[in-house]
Amino acid sequence: MEVGKVRVSKGDRVELVVTGEENVSFGQILKISNPSGSTVYYARVTNASSHSMLEELEELQDLKGSMRTVGPYTQCRLVEAMLFLEKVKDGKLRAPTLNPDYGWPAETLSKGDYGNLQVSGKLRLGYLREGGRGEVREVIVGLDVDFIPRMSAIVGQIGSGKTNAELVLNAELMATKGEAVGLIFDFHGELLTGKNIGKGLADHPLAASRLVYVGLEKPKGEIGFLPLKIGMKGFNPAMLGLLLPDVSRPQIHYAAKLQRTFREDWVKKAVDLYLEGDVDAVKKQGASGSGSVIEALMRKLANLDENVFDLSLQGDVSSPIMDSLRQGKTVLVDVSGLPEEAQRQVVCWIVSRTVAYYRETWRSNYEDWMRLPYLLITLEEAHKFLEERESLFSDIALTHRKYRVGLNAVTPRPSLINRDVFAELWTKLILKTTLREDRKYLADNTPYLEYSDTELKMLDIGEGLLVSQPKIQFAVPVKIFDYREYLEEHLEVEEESESFALKAKMGEVKRSTYEENVL
Repeated sequence: MEVGKVRVSKGDRVELVVTGEENVSFGQILKISNPSGSTVYYARVTNASSHSMLEELEELQDLKGSMRTVGPYTQCRLVEAMLFLEKVKDGKLRAPTLNPDYGWPAETLSKGDYGNLQVSGKLRLGYLREGGRGEVREVIVGLDVDFIPRMSAIVGQIGSGKTNAELVLNAELMATKGEAVGLIFDFHGELLTGKNIGKGLADHPLAASRLVYVGLEKPKGEIGFLPLKIGMKGFNPAMLGLLLPDVSRPQIHYAAKLQRTFREDWVKKAVDLYLEGDVDAVKKQGASGSGSVIEALMRKLANLDENVFDLSLQGDVSSPIMDSLRQGKTVLVDVSGLPEEAQRQVVCWIVSRTVAYYRETWRSNYEDWMRLPYLLITLEEAHKFLEERESLFSDIALTHRKYRVGLNAVTPRPSLINRDVFAELWTKLILKTTLREDRKYLADNTPYLEYSDTELKMLDIGEGLLVSQPKIQFAVPVKIFDYREYLEEHLEVEEESESFALKAKMGEVKRSTYEENVL
């Protein structure tokens, strides 16, 4: 159905005069073609305005209700759109080589046009959105698993639907049954049971065999469970930097001295001495050194959260987490009950150990690495971890594509993420964003969003724009599935085989020291 005609085109921008009866909305995709249909462009509506065609004096008279006769056509609706694709003669799509001419008609899309857009994928996220016309239920927007190592982000203000989008995406990972897995860090305790949503990952039909929960307490149900414990017995001082990001080299050097004196129990014995007799007791029975260095190190070790860090335990939860990921299971790590410092320590430790396994397997045993599933690390409050270019998570975003590891940065404040890092997040699901600073940052640092400032502010809850390079060459307007409806209407999974269920229950690898002592 025709909605308008081209009034002006310049570069990749087109201005249309609305001539049809069909409503036009922000984000709507239109087809613009010459009368013969030999040249076709696709454009997305980014702005709109209403104009009067009267002179100023006549306009004032008209608005005041003057009886003076005015022209038969006194106002018009103008729509701005951005070109993003051109259909060439053989039916293939490419970036536009020119722009449409004056007077070319703009129309709503047909079923064939929707197919041309190529926005579907194995991991389904929601419906194509057509603004005021609602969702196009016949067109499902999705991604393929190879988007994972290209890094991604889910951004939007509080209440925009980020948690719901996380649930849908990670539920789709579970439905791949081992082709891709998630390592999810839940800072607010929402994802397992779906607080404020009504359903969570525990309600997924494959949760019993494809989901492992890591937390302080065992949840109800048949879901796999691992206690969130990190043992410090036998801890290697060289790895203190992964656990304590602000530890200094002199402190690590002194920790090595303590290890030589107290062997595998060096952390517990040193902390006990420090708590009983302060720095002097550590120097007397442990090893000599600078008082300020010893004080700084022992203060850090003594303040480790006892709910997670066990000074007498050998091994830690990262090993069975890696076993679960290898078996094709998604792992949900709940850090909601911990102080912020402990949350950061747990997240950095588990992620560093996991990505190191992927990296070293790629280097030492490529065949084994090929059998590993795609890994998507979902990190809430990501702006707190990606502010600087030199950090663990920034390094993952910048350098770990080749290892089949991806980072999914979930944040309400994208402008706080380092610009170089944000540019490497090739897939972005952008939900409602009203803060001008964040909208400008998104528009300046995301392809195809140059003219979408108004649209980002006008999005409704659960609505978004999906950008995913290099597969999708425009910002796709999408309505994310409601997770509750998704479980009932869209999730299609086959029952697990009895052999897999048995292996999942019994375990496929020998138990680690951690599992023998904790489980």
